[in-house]
Amino acid sequence: MARNGPLEGIKILDFTHVLSGPFGSALLGDLGAEIIKVEPPDFGDNTRYAGPPFQNGESPYFFCCNRNKRSIVVDLKRPEGVEVIRRLLPGVDVFMENFRPGVMDRLGLGYEQVKAIKPDLIYASLTAFGREGPYKHKPGYEVIVQGLTGLIHLTSPPGGPPAKIQVQLVDLCTGMFLAYAVLGALYDRLATGRGRRVETSLLESTLAMLAHLAGMCFMQGHVPNGLGTRNPLAMPSQAFRTKDSHVVVVAPGKSWDRFCAALGQPDWAKDPDLSNGAYRVQHYGEVSDMVEKITAARTTREWLDIFEAHDLAAGPINTIAQAFEDPGVRAVEMVKTMAHPKAGEIQILREPWRLSGVEPGPWLPPPLFGQHTVQVLQEYGFTESEIEELKRKGAVTGL
Repeated sequence: MARNGPLEGIKILDFTHVLSGPFGSALLGDLGAEIIKVEPPDFGDNTRYAGPPFQNGESPYFFCCNRNKRSIVVDLKRPEGVEVIRRLLPGVDVFMENFRPGVMDRLGLGYEQVKAIKPDLIYASLTAFGREGPYKHKPGYEVIVQGLTGLIHLTSPPGGPPAKIQVQLVDLCTGMFLAYAVLGALYDRLATGRGRRVETSLLESTLAMLAHLAGMCFMQGHVPNGLGTRNPLAMPSQAFRTKDSHVVVVAPGKSWDRFCAALGQPDWAKDPDLSNGAYRVQHYGEVSDMVEKITAARTTREWLDIFEAHDLAAGPINTIAQAFEDPGVRAVEMVKTMAHPKAGEIQILREPWRLSGVEPGPWLPPPLFGQHTVQVLQEYGFTESEIEELKRKGAVTGL
């Protein structure tokens, strides 16, 4: 499939690995940018080996964030390998990396060193804890940052074992923030011709996502934990027990009256206390018990029909497997089937947006390790003899 997204013609050298950085570059690839994924020899990106499950030896972890990319293998510990990258630089627009601060400088590919070769380059760095501060050289991963920023405390039951958010929100949102900032820098370059250094970190991104929870902490000094599905600033906004499982319902503002009618409790809508949103939040436990005495008498399916008839926001609690069979999920066609050179037919998620005039991707399946080394080097002017010499020295490997 030909690329025809709004970033068509933009070329990105992508040194990111694991999840956060690769997810950010994948989003730019979804918009049509050409992504050249640079992997180290021997092992490549660690997520290639994360599992089980595997499909013919290929990992779902790698598949989820490496669509629309070509893979080249370059040994940056060899001067010849670094020189390969230097020769690629004039032909690219964005340089992305997520190593610890100082690593790329020691390799000769830090911001100032690269800027000297390509002044209008967008140099995007993603770190765990930023370039400053006492944690800047520490390794950082999803669960570490969830613990540091209070997310694990927030989701854990009081007195119970710590419970992380299983969706890798720290990694994924940091990747999105990086892609967002890169787009801003590219737009600025159109007007000014100026390159920029773009930076974000797992720590800063997660703090930004605290949003209203941070506001609660600033105002009252703490945020309650062990809330389950409850919204700490609204009620009802949670899952209620039913006869056979649970139903999730949200009834903010004036929809409280419709919620009361759906429950068969019109008098609640006339009660001056219960009709006050702040009162319901402050007396969450009491009101929740009142509601569940009613919801427990019917099945989830019955309540979904009742809430829909009263124009209320409601839904089931699906497993992930059930989610992909849900008619509403199937209707948005997020799952794409592609041919992979090793795994065979694979299913991956497409980009979560639609642009008029642009055929939904992905453009390319996740690449094999070093699948495009020779192809990319040839495109950037390396001769066959130069490529063979680089292979002989171990500076590059791959097909």
